[in-house]
Amino acid sequence: MEKLEYVIEDSTIAEVLGVQNFSNEESAVLELVKNAYDAQSPDITIIISKTQIIIEDNGVGMNREKILKAWMHVGKSDKEYIIGKGETARVLAGSKGVGRFAIARLGAVASVFTKMKDQEAVLWKTDWNTNTLEMYLEKKEKGTKIVIEFLRDNWTESRVSNLREFLSRTYNDDKMKIQVEYKDERKDVARYFGKIQLGVNCVSIIKLNYLADSQKLICDIESDEFKESAQELCPEISLKAQRIEINIAEELENMKEVLPEEATNEDWKELLVSVGNFSAELYFSLKNTSTLDAEKFYYKHTVLDERYDSGVVLYRNAFSISSYEGKKDWLEFGKRSRISPAAATHPTGAWRVRENQISGKVIIDKKENDGLCDLMNRQGLVENDIYKLFIAIIIAGINCFERYRQSIIRCIVKTNETKKERKSKVIDRVIKNPEKLTKLSSEETEAFLYELEQMKKENTESKKQMDETERRYKYDIRLLNMLATSGLKATSIAHEMRNDRNSIDENVEYIIKALKRYELWDTVNDEENRKYMHRDIPALLQKNRRVNRKIITFMDVMLSESEKEQFLPENIDVYGLFRDIKSVWEKDYSWINIFLHIEDGLEYRSAKDIFRVIFDNLILNSIQQNDTESILGIHIYAEKKGKHIYMIYLDNGKGLPSKYKFDPMRILEVHETSRKKGHGIGMWIVNNTITNTGGEIQKIEGFKGFKMEFMIGDKI
Repeated sequence: MEKLEYVIEDSTIAEVLGVQNFSNEESAVLELVKNAYDAQSPDITIIISKTQIIIEDNGVGMNREKILKAWMHVGKSDKEYIIGKGETARVLAGSKGVGRFAIARLGAVASVFTKMKDQEAVLWKTDWNTNTLEMYLEKKEKGTKIVIEFLRDNWTESRVSNLREFLSRTYNDDKMKIQVEYKDERKDVARYFGKIQLGVNCVSIIKLNYLADSQKLICDIESDEFKESAQELCPEISLKAQRIEINIAEELENMKEVLPEEATNEDWKELLVSVGNFSAELYFSLKNTSTLDAEKFYYKHTVLDERYDSGVVLYRNAFSISSYEGKKDWLEFGKRSRISPAAATHPTGAWRVRENQISGKVIIDKKENDGLCDLMNRQGLVENDIYKLFIAIIIAGINCFERYRQSIIRCIVKTNETKKERKSKVIDRVIKNPEKLTKLSSEETEAFLYELEQMKKENTESKKQMDETERRYKYDIRLLNMLATSGLKATSIAHEMRNDRNSIDENVEYIIKALKRYELWDTVNDEENRKYMHRDIPALLQKNRRVNRKIITFMDVMLSESEKEQFLPENIDVYGLFRDIKSVWEKDYSWINIFLHIEDGLEYRSAKDIFRVIFDNLILNSIQQNDTESILGIHIYAEKKGKHIYMIYLDNGKGLPSKYKFDPMRILEVHETSRKKGHGIGMWIVNNTITNTGGEIQKIEGFKGFKMEFMIGDKI
């Protein structure tokens, strides 16, 4: 047997692992900076001219043996995890053994002058067809200088400026000083994310810390977005700081589908542990804040002097991972905001951070997070199951901030609207009685002039408010159109099946009668013939009967609830309506009991569809959450209070999933679900319907069963 080895031309290696391997010249320079960092150099200088690039460091350097056994051995790396101790310790950036080919991306000819302490200096030259090695005299104690010629890029002042900015974002350490020189001007490269100042770089800092062993995510929020006076409007929310802890195993339970079907809870937790500990620090600020918005929402800052806008950078220890330097929206903020485009002021929609509103850093470790693997070309990460969970954990932390900030905005809007309703305006009194204008006190005159100024501001803002309202309803309509389309399809099928209703209802009985007539019924009922489920004809017929009844119920519901009379305003017999709802659901599901605590004769002017939408979704939610229970009790209370009808809905099931028990109002957010294939729209529809009537959900509990208290208004 003859042993064979690949023979690869040097020029091919340089082309594939160098020229084609690095997407741009900046990432190639970064690779050589990483080599200097791994060589323990305290500094590195990059000198760029029209004809050559010189990269010089004071690291450990190489000798002849290193050149022959490591540098010339493609794919071999003798780099371990960490070098040095204490404050000088460095986690080594390289590992693939191909980084040296970044030189080929920058130029066609290169010379590497290198020396180790107390050893002879060596010079390695290449044109990527021929490589030579020779000794030379060097006064320098140690270090490496790379001279690259016949450059592949035209290095202009703008391109050099882009390189400085790129290195600033991609280097996240202070153990090695980086300088870039162009046209005899040498400049230090400062870390982009240096000392963070609220009100200067951003208005909120979101610190995330994932503890893999306990599957816990800690989210600490520091904010300086709102004025001190806003705290009076939101007495129950801290506007300066908030800590939120999440059990990620519960939070991301619907992501278990990444595991094989036979996987256990222990397998799920093991996968969450394999992600490893990591941290993130994200910086939020609005890109544009008008004076009117600042007044309306009590914003403290309208302009930030040094606003961060670089995007979110993913660092593995000291350096960013290529393709994750902030330019790429790798956390998909854009996609999230397109799916849920609601403004923070939306009363029911979930606000999402926009791509241009957040920047920051996520920090992983080479050893701790070894499941997050580099692609061979080091231009990205392998998007495996661990990567998907890693992204989902970060998004869970961002969700915490989004809910926190939106709760503040909603509180401010609601309080301001209440104040507007209560405050008697001077201008209204003058309009009713113009003679009062000459009799106003100095205090009233000042208030009158202020109100006129506010009216001018409100007029200039009216178009903006109209646009915001239009966006809000477009958002609602998109969600509801999706459900309406599915409903129309189902209604169409129900109409087509109406003629088959009798056949569906009676077919099983006809089959049984036929089997008895042909004297086969006793045979199919024989114990021997019922041993196997797929041959047990009586059991199959019984199962078919149950399915047929559900199909008939589905048809009846679809045809009755789509009738236009359901949408017309009228004086509703509340008890009678709920008696009908109770009858339909108990007929469909024999294991549920609905108890009505409603006074007979209670009337309320509204439309039937409002009550049906709310309670059909609530009852369906109870059934889906408790489908393993043998019996489920549901109680509905109703009482008229002024212009509203006060209602309580509760069941005696297992309550809310763990991740919602301490933040139950969160279930009202759109797309919020704990089920694998749930759409997360049902409870949003409930909330949206109640809000649109002028009502409000006041309280939700989910520890012992599920309970919701709310008011339905008289707006139709």
